[in-house]
Amino acid sequence: MRRSERALKWIALSLSCLGLVLSASASALDVGARDVIAPPAGIAGVSIAVRHRNIEGSAKINQTRINARIDRKNIDLRYGRAGVLAGLPTYGYVNVPWVDYDVGSEAAGLGLSTGHGLGDVAIAGAIWPYSDRQKGRHWAVAAYGILPTGEYDSAHTAGVNLNPGNNRFAGILQSGVYQRLSQRLGWMGVADVMVFEDNDEFIGDDLAGRQPGRLEVKPYITYQTALNYQVSPALNLAASYYVDRGAETRQRGGDWKSAVNRERYGLNARLALSPTLQVGLTYKSTVDDVSGLEIKDVVRLRLLRFW
Repeated sequence: MRRSERALKWIALSLSCLGLVLSASASALDVGARDVIAPPAGIAGVSIAVRHRNIEGSAKINQTRINARIDRKNIDLRYGRAGVLAGLPTYGYVNVPWVDYDVGSEAAGLGLSTGHGLGDVAIAGAIWPYSDRQKGRHWAVAAYGILPTGEYDSAHTAGVNLNPGNNRFAGILQSGVYQRLSQRLGWMGVADVMVFEDNDEFIGDDLAGRQPGRLEVKPYITYQTALNYQVSPALNLAASYYVDRGAETRQRGGDWKSAVNRERYGLNARLALSPTLQVGLTYKSTVDDVSGLEIKDVVRLRLLRFW
């Protein structure tokens, strides 16, 4: 094997957990197929990602269902570093997003106010209680905190939340396993639960009164599984499947409603452009979604520089 090929093969391993995907709202925390592999201690990286999410369907405004289209655009800047704690591999990162919204279809005629600017800062920490590189077997446990630092105005919550921030703290506990199946093929399985602080400044579907009230959200559970295939030392392809459940909501102490019952798939490609530079492209869509507003497509392009 040539020296350049050995370097790129090491990159594929080193970057395995640097691709965690963390959104700032009540949506799933998706991880890449190789993100559960423990990284080498001391590796650090900075990345910038551009993400577009398209949501379409019907929204209940003033007891009336209307067609709506919401486009959310993110630019995420992230710094992460791997280390060792009590002899176990660790990894942590800080993510700062910039968010912008655009509303279309019938909802555009209601004059819904949208926000743009800095979103909620996310911090994350992971530890690997078990990691065997020779067997290609890893088990990771992670905790995430989404801080209410983003720009927020209750006027941007008439109908749905169209703020960059969420005006509440959210926390996530996650556990995942990875198993190498062959020299090129691997499997990943992950489960996580997300909990939310109450938001006391949310208008919701009371578009006539426009008076903020309390929004409560029950825990949100996501199951993920993925297969990855290493085409070459520089190129890795993956296919993922996600099952999202829970996150029932209620406003102003009313009835619980709008539970998430969604299944999604994702396709991902990662390419090492050099020993210290990587680019990734991800596409996700929905297989089945019984909620009024359905996530249609998510596209993300990410550039990572590490040392």
